Amino acid sequence: MTRLGEVLGALLTDVVRARLAADALTARAVDAYRDDPILASFSVPRVTVADMTVRLAFSAADVAVPEPPPLDVVRAARQWNVTMRDKVLPRLLSGREELGLDEAVKQWREALRRDPVALDAEALQRAVDGDSGPLVDSALGQLLERLRALPRALQARLEQLRLKEELRPELHREASSLAEQSRQWQAAEQALRSRVEVEVTADQLEQRRPETLQHIELTVSLVDIEELIGPATDTEA
Repeated sequence: MTRLGEVLGALLTDVVRARLAADALTARAVDAYRDDPILASFSVPRVTVADMTVRLAFSAADVAVPEPPPLDVVRAARQWNVTMRDKVLPRLLSGREELGLDEAVKQWREALRRDPVALDAEALQRAVDGDSGPLVDSALGQLLERLRALPRALQARLEQLRLKEELRPELHREASSLAEQSRQWQAAEQALRSRVEVEVTADQLEQRRPETLQHIELTVSLVDIEELIGPATDTEA
């Protein structure tokens, strides 16, 4: 039994070998043109592989899908902090140029960069399950802690706003997005760990009913065909 990934990997390896063979043939052509007094004045044609298409017929013999892996909390925490720093906090400035909040928000973002918000695995799981409340409450509390570490004058500027009322809906919106991303990362990791066993040999496929066969058409574009690689006389120079 063969894994589908191994078959596709072998096909791609053959494509690379074809490219290497074409390059070797081109190198020999360059030498031949240089050695011929007539051909030396002509440009050397380049042998190249532009497109290669392979159509593979196979029969799926076994599909093994593992249990979903744990959520990637480290990756989610990194994304969560970037979102708060580069999206949520800057939105406080929208339409408020007269309040002079730029420096205060800038320092708040820098404080978050130095001391990122911690992300609890259980809170992330609950967000993925549809309840983003714990994740938002935790993030909001930690954001306000970072704010209290700023100079009092900057805090006073930001206290002109109803920070909790303004930040909470923004955090809920972004928490929903983070939960969806986490689900996608988890599903992608699960797919990468899955295994598809296939039959690809002709004698085995002949024994299968045609409607049970699967087909993959793989097209690889390596390089556009180049007509010339430059005059041989220029190469010699």
